[in-house]
Amino acid sequence: MAKNKANKRKNTDPKKVFKPKKVFKSPPTKSQPEKKIKVLAYCDTPSCATGFGTVSRNIFEGLYRTGRYDIDVLGINYWGNPHPFPYRIWPTGTNSQNDPYGRKKICKMMPQMEYDLLFFLQDTFIMDFLPELIPHLRSGGKKFKSICYYPIDGEPKEKWIKNISVVDFPVAYCEFGKKMSEKVYPDVPELAVIPHGVNTREYYPHPEADVKAFREKYFGPQAHKFVFTNLNRNQQRKDIPRTIVAFKEFQKQVPDSILYLHMAKKDQGWNLPSVVESHGLNIKENVIFPENFGPNQGYPVEIVNMVYNISDCVVSSCLGEGFGLSWIEAMAAKTPILVPDNTAFTEFIPEDRGYLIKSGDNPSLCTVLGHDNEVIRPLVNVDDMVEKMLYIHNNYEEAKKKAENAYRWVNMSMDWQRSIAPQWVKIFDKAYDELQKELAPKPKEEQEEKGTTIDAEEI
Repeated sequence: MAKNKANKRKNTDPKKVFKPKKVFKSPPTKSQPEKKIKVLAYCDTPSCATGFGTVSRNIFEGLYRTGRYDIDVLGINYWGNPHPFPYRIWPTGTNSQNDPYGRKKICKMMPQMEYDLLFFLQDTFIMDFLPELIPHLRSGGKKFKSICYYPIDGEPKEKWIKNISVVDFPVAYCEFGKKMSEKVYPDVPELAVIPHGVNTREYYPHPEADVKAFREKYFGPQAHKFVFTNLNRNQQRKDIPRTIVAFKEFQKQVPDSILYLHMAKKDQGWNLPSVVESHGLNIKENVIFPENFGPNQGYPVEIVNMVYNISDCVVSSCLGEGFGLSWIEAMAAKTPILVPDNTAFTEFIPEDRGYLIKSGDNPSLCTVLGHDNEVIRPLVNVDDMVEKMLYIHNNYEEAKKKAENAYRWVNMSMDWQRSIAPQWVKIFDKAYDELQKELAPKPKEEQEEKGTTIDAEEI
């Protein structure tokens, strides 16, 4: 069931070899400043395919395009491989502690490096070194301002919010994150909120004929069926088995349907083919996985965009998101969405943009995952999810209208470079301006210095 998605962009064939995109260049200016603002960032490298990597890539592009920022990256998930970005990137994961985040390593590196601004992008419980690092750098004579961008996907612990409270400019992903931060630690400094965006140059609707052709190649004999797609990592918090259970119940009433799980079959979560078979479902006929796909081997963004296009509805049964990416990427491709009514989802998906599933709506729908810092998580109500899946299938014209509304909203308000990156440029500019004011001589000091100087006429 292909959707009408008119767009002038060229057809994307899964068998084509996609050429890498050119690296963005800073716009020419009449006079480049002699000294650029130096940013040292600690975050996932912009060259990796993680959610944090997507965020850093788009924020840094916005800064770089101004022509005023020089960016160095202490890169998590970077191992020294060649990359196309105009930044210096150092691997953090190579260290004697076998810490994938390289926290002790970067604490030794930062005092020896030059920067005007420090930028941190990571989970609050990982940044447990900040309360000691920031004062240590300042006591060592470093003059800088610090910015931290962090997600909250459940109720945090007080110590986590204290970790990020030592920076000059803490920024939450969304109002939910801000509210939770202030709830557990009322003394948190004033929080800014900047949401993620979506790159509408990469995620967009293709023409109907192209979608139909790609869908037939990609799904083969199952292409005529109604397709629900979940594009999340196979990890506990994403709760993929719950999507499988809901689909099983849905398919009892709509046999001509398939579930496409765009993720690794085995990863941090489950052996998903085994889960599928345990529910009596058939791999290839009921549930489909991508081929040649692993935790460290995904698909080019051009293919992922087409996956959104060929899906009839993108779903999630996640137990909480700091922001999430698949739902907004689906919106950019003009595909209907069905996601849990929890955390950041509730904030960004009103009734006219998509469908929300009841989540944690009674005491039996809460859980605490192992190795998840004892955060209480809301479980998706499977009965309600099945009901909403049936409603979308039976009222698809309405679903497409909501997808159209979401598409317009994304293009008007959520594009990374048009709408979100400029907000980051303002934050970085403000931080640098405050640093310059602190470094500038104070008027009283100047007067005192003049008072100690004897003028020739006074003699």
